Amino acid sequence: MAYKLNITEHAEELLDNLVYHLIYRLKNQQAARHLLDGIDSIYDRLEDNPFQFPGSMDSYLAKKGYHEAVVPQMNYIVIFDIREDTVNVVGIFHQLENYQNKL
Repeated sequence: MAYKLNITEHAEELLDNLVYHLIYRLKNQQAARHLLDGIDSIYDRLEDNPFQFPGSMDSYLAKKGYHEAVVPQMNYIVIFDIREDTVNVVGIFHQLENYQNKL
């Protein structure tokens, strides 16, 4: 079953800010490219089968039905929920952030 991917405006803004931080503050274009490639890979997997990713490690977010996908070889996570045949990406964060309060 193919799922429809809905990336919220908030998630897009968060990703833009992360990429900006990597490129302009840390001067690491390679890390920015790796992050974007990892996000694209996760998006492809979400469209195929979002249930391959576990529920959120945070108990509050898990009770709300959120799942999380870790970007391979990086400390970033994609937070999403699944509603029928639609996957809603609601945030992209560094794992050290207090992201639970930013959703």
